[in-house]
Amino acid sequence: MYAVDLTILLAGLPADTREAIAQVPAQARFTHHFVQADTLYAAQLSEQTFSILIFTEAARGALSLAEVRQAARTACCILVTAEPQALTAAELLLLDDVWPAPLTPLLGRYAFGQLTQQLKARKEAWMEHMYWQTTINTSPDLIWYKDKIGAHVEVNDAFCQAVGKTKADIRGRGHYYIWGLTEEQYTKGEFVCNETEEAVMQAKRPMVLDEHVLSKNNGMRQLRTYKSPLFDEDGSILGTVGVAMDVTKEREYQEKLLRIAQHDPLTNLPNRRYFYEHVEAHVYEPKCLLSLDIDAFKQFNDSFGHQVGDKVLRLFAEVMCDTFQHGFVTRFGGDEFLVLYTGGHALDYIRQAAEMFRRTLRDRSAAMPSGVVNASIGIACDTSGQLPIDNLYQRADAALYYAKQHHKGHIMVWSEDMPEEG
Repeated sequence: MYAVDLTILLAGLPADTREAIAQVPAQARFTHHFVQADTLYAAQLSEQTFSILIFTEAARGALSLAEVRQAARTACCILVTAEPQALTAAELLLLDDVWPAPLTPLLGRYAFGQLTQQLKARKEAWMEHMYWQTTINTSPDLIWYKDKIGAHVEVNDAFCQAVGKTKADIRGRGHYYIWGLTEEQYTKGEFVCNETEEAVMQAKRPMVLDEHVLSKNNGMRQLRTYKSPLFDEDGSILGTVGVAMDVTKEREYQEKLLRIAQHDPLTNLPNRRYFYEHVEAHVYEPKCLLSLDIDAFKQFNDSFGHQVGDKVLRLFAEVMCDTFQHGFVTRFGGDEFLVLYTGGHALDYIRQAAEMFRRTLRDRSAAMPSGVVNASIGIACDTSGQLPIDNLYQRADAALYYAKQHHKGHIMVWSEDMPEEG
């Protein structure tokens, strides 16, 4: 992907050494262009751009190393000298390397070969760093690297946006500071990923986790995180790398879709599908089922229109929710509603709740243009918890049917010698 053209100044070196250096093969993706001069002044440093300066003490003449460094700009500066011990600390800081003089062809070839390998390794390292930084910063997911004690070493741009801090502010800091938590919240481990970081390092393998993070700026976030341990060359643990997808909105959307699938759009009550899902969670518990419908509901639609009929259904549902607060209220279909009690509620309690529902429904519907709304209710109980729900429903429905046929607006409890009037 990359190509590097090195322009190399050889100043003051013997001809055979210059020739030996020029014969060193270029590294892959590198090319060499050599310029030879007796002095640095003759090379006109300020007017040309060099990648590497290799010069002797004689070649620099009256120029100080500071002047050479300034004129060379970003070039790699290598001094060939027989008296390296004479260089001051300040002068050494101006140089990239010091080679011995006299520089023989063999030493020149060896030293330049080593230099090209270093430049190649440095370029490759820079490219890998650039690839890595570009990749993690392109990702919309949160990416971070931590050391063994939990301090952040590096993060990507998405992470910075999530926490509202710069990379410089994040590096070396812990979780609670970065996410804006109190130290007490962090210590208690509330909405913190510290335990899973430790688990990943102990397991020495990648893990996929669902975690919650409390952000000062963005509130509670739900994350799907992929964490892996980082190993040193000797196999010891250096820290961890984490990649987190913020699935908060996705989960909220999924929950919204699930709610839509499980609820009746008109009354917002659980629907038939949700009713059976609820039953599956209480299969072997004692149950009591109420089957309710609106007396003469068709007349509301025929006489006042479907909009009034919808208002009646919504009122019916509201009164059910207010009255049967400990039951699972369902719109089973049309004007038929169910209430399921699990866990052994007493029949007397359920009959009283049903009677209160009927009274409340009459009172709250009295002011409606359609007039008072009445309900018939059938009740069936299974104290053993062994009766299939469809059989229990058939009993409650039979009690409801009898109430509508013989005692409309009443409560009937199913029994072997039906009917029993409430």
